[in-house]
Amino acid sequence: MGDSSTGGSRHRRTWARTASIGAAVLVAGLVPGTGTGIAVDEGVRPVEAEFGYRCGLPGGGHPARVRVSAALPRQVAAGRPVRPSDVRVAVELPGEAVAALRATGAATANGAARLTGRVAQGDDTADLPWTQLTVPDRALPATGPHTVEGTGAVPTVTASSGGHLAFSTGPVTLDLLLRRTDSTPATPPGLAVTCDPDPDQDLTIGRVAVLTVPGADGRPPVVDERPPAGGVPSAHPAQPARPGAPGDPGDPGRGTPPAPPGPSAGREPGPRAGAADECVEQPPAAQDPVPSHGYIAGFANVLKLGSAMFIKDPGLMKVDMAKATQTYQCPRDDGLVFTMYSDATFSYRGKPQLPPVRSTFLTFGFMPTTATAELTLDAPMEIATGSYFSPDGQFSEVTKATARLWVRLSDVRVNGTPLDVGPACRTARPMELSLTGRGSYDAEGRPHGYTVVTGGPLTGTATIPGFSGCGVTEDLDRLFTASLSGGGNHTKMTQGVLCSPGQPEYCPDPPKPKPER
Repeated sequence: MGDSSTGGSRHRRTWARTASIGAAVLVAGLVPGTGTGIAVDEGVRPVEAEFGYRCGLPGGGHPARVRVSAALPRQVAAGRPVRPSDVRVAVELPGEAVAALRATGAATANGAARLTGRVAQGDDTADLPWTQLTVPDRALPATGPHTVEGTGAVPTVTASSGGHLAFSTGPVTLDLLLRRTDSTPATPPGLAVTCDPDPDQDLTIGRVAVLTVPGADGRPPVVDERPPAGGVPSAHPAQPARPGAPGDPGDPGRGTPPAPPGPSAGREPGPRAGAADECVEQPPAAQDPVPSHGYIAGFANVLKLGSAMFIKDPGLMKVDMAKATQTYQCPRDDGLVFTMYSDATFSYRGKPQLPPVRSTFLTFGFMPTTATAELTLDAPMEIATGSYFSPDGQFSEVTKATARLWVRLSDVRVNGTPLDVGPACRTARPMELSLTGRGSYDAEGRPHGYTVVTGGPLTGTATIPGFSGCGVTEDLDRLFTASLSGGGNHTKMTQGVLCSPGQPEYCPDPPKPKPER
């Protein structure tokens, strides 16, 4: 976005410093006492303001109009929280900006809007994080402008002394999920559009009058400014842990944000922005899956034998991609988090299995044992892809694939001598396999690492259960259980690019991957 982008970063740093200073002096004000005889009219009134902005999209910056509206109380008593309601942030993108979005292949866009504004009372200011505004799915017009509107709940603001509270706008970020007409992801599948207000304009959205009310003892109480517990919803059973904080996309942890600093001596109390609401977790929305297929191969360690099975012949994997999606809005700088749910099955000669694997191990450390292993899915593999937007503009993905596989052994030879294990020598229950892939799309739409569509390395562990049904003339279950069964078996699979409507150049025969050690 050229100079505009540099200016936007400078504005955001300035705002962040102002917010930090404001947070350092925030304490709660006098709580209204009983028997004061003061009545406060807290009726609400709508406010609306329009501002000039400039938004960065692929190809450069574009002018935009941003309308911010809300319902604010006319006046409140000091110490009473102010919660703006019916908050709407509408960004009207010009036709040139819409054309830049459509150039990615996108036909629809949805996601979230984040406005980082400011609330001020006199010389005291605090950050105003309106970060949980949901943008519904809407079709992009073929020509002309397009309005992206976000709505949702926002944090409360508490003024500790009398005077006017002024709410002002600031940088707006649109976290857009882009889809083609067939519901497949565009390239890139997500885009973080940052918009900065034009200089030399009044950024005020609206004001609230705060009335001073004497407290019971005339002294301000101590305030616990920690955010409420349970700010992050529990994960969906089939969903990967939330992607981590910026700078560590591989960390699934999403810890509780630190409490803001306490009050600073020598300053009058200012406005206090309340902790943002909990992350908003939308229910999963079912949609028509996108049929895709590709190949997968790799290595699976057998920890007890100190060796690995080499799945050299790539297996065909059929994927029902994006059978459901789920979105979350959280009060964090990395913006919208969403999960795409898919499932997959293997296909080999009409069975849901990988090609048979012929492997040789040293059983008990000295006895060469060769066997053929068949890995057959008990049910379709569940795939959950959690995605988020990073401050650097990348669209990052963390994919977790979980599967239950039966392991069947046949054609076993010990030191060259056939060992009759019978036709039903297999694990007593399915083997639990969990694989994780991490990747991202940069601002130009190029994939890095693993993504469901373009493939890449998946790593994880498998737990091999005990064996049952092994042996004809003698019971060999204990032998194979002692030799093979147990947890901690590292697995590294490499998935090739998928043939899908979004990747027609790889159809109908997608490339077979070369396994990575």
